Amino acid sequence: MRLHEIFPSPLRGLGIKSLLSNDNILAFFKKFCDEIISRMWRTKRARNSRYEDSDFLKVFFFSEIIGRSIQDTSEMLNEYQINRKRGRRKIFVDGRRKRMVPHQTEVNKYLRRIGLAKARTILRKCLDFQLKEALEKNIISQKVNVLIDFTEHPYYGKREDDMIKGTNRQKGTKKMRHYLGFSILSRNTQLFAGLEHVAKGQSKIPLINNFLFHLFDIGFEFEFVMMDREFYRAELIEEIKSMGGDCLIPAKMYKKIKKMIEEYLNGMSGRTRTYRFSSAPGGRNKCVQEVYLIFNAKRGHSLLGLKRAVKKGNLTLEDARKKIFTIMTTQKPRGKESSWASRTSQFYKKRWNIETGFSDLNRINRRWKSNHDNVRYLDMLVRMLLYNSWKMNKKLFGKARKPSSRSRAWTLNQNNDILTRSFYSMEKKSQREIG
Repeated sequence: MRLHEIFPSPLRGLGIKSLLSNDNILAFFKKFCDEIISRMWRTKRARNSRYEDSDFLKVFFFSEIIGRSIQDTSEMLNEYQINRKRGRRKIFVDGRRKRMVPHQTEVNKYLRRIGLAKARTILRKCLDFQLKEALEKNIISQKVNVLIDFTEHPYYGKREDDMIKGTNRQKGTKKMRHYLGFSILSRNTQLFAGLEHVAKGQSKIPLINNFLFHLFDIGFEFEFVMMDREFYRAELIEEIKSMGGDCLIPAKMYKKIKKMIEEYLNGMSGRTRTYRFSSAPGGRNKCVQEVYLIFNAKRGHSLLGLKRAVKKGNLTLEDARKKIFTIMTTQKPRGKESSWASRTSQFYKKRWNIETGFSDLNRINRRWKSNHDNVRYLDMLVRMLLYNSWKMNKKLFGKARKPSSRSRAWTLNQNNDILTRSFYSMEKKSQREIG
């Protein structure tokens, strides 16, 4: 595949060859291999084993890049290497031909030997590597916004254990794998930073705290931590404030908050209110947090229009209240209160970036059918690495593009195409070294 088939014309000849070198564009793949191989030294290998650890990982990683199954990828790479090698191909007594690339069954066996605990450590190391690289290249800043949300993967098997949870939101099944995803948002660039497979009955608060402490330890600072209302916990907000960050969460419609909205509609208070809530009664340590509530009209309505409708009697107080949602933040109002409330409410919409990010992960490759949690977890890791690679290259190419250029933005398919080209180039180089 040639460069002119991948890159739009305004990007050609802009001095971006250094960005497209194999060492640069596949650095995260080499980090991925190093982290796995360094943790597999205790695994026994057969004396007559023909393949190195990297051979299995190449097939797995390349299958994610091109969006094909491991079986198709294994046969494709095997045919590619055989066609480039001179000489006759060895034929065994039973009619089998000598392979240059491990078969699908061997790749799957290798991946299954990587336990879920090891896979979690590998994911953290690899994503940290990409985040630090993005920071060094000024793609993101040291102060970031953290986005947190769940994603569900349907499960159609017969397992009944703690790692398979119940759901009523999937088609054709009532079972799922539940993942808690973390991403950072900085300088209009979103990168995935972590993933946890949540077991049945497992609390999500310690998982979030551990991730935030880890991100804080590697040198990042927090501006906003944006979550959905299911993460509504006073203890979690206290931990985030202790690390210098602010929360931005939709508030649950408790009676006291409903009363505040009605007071606003009657003209008795402003759009922003102070609210205090505490941890659940009966806990070991009672925690009380003071936050600020911001009232917002739902799509198709305006706060001023709802207040006027209530005043004229065209809308009941209860109906008007149902057309308003509330955002809760620990950040104190800055400047003009109405402008601050509008800016903060508008900024919360960026939390949907992690939802679109999960959709992009599903576009990278078709959903795996493996019944092994660790293999599915590694699959999610590679998709996140490819997603981050796309976002980082998109930002770098955007900086290299001329301000007057009208070329289209760098797409996920273009990024995977250049990764495919770099991967083949790396294979050619390795064959020359072996030969």
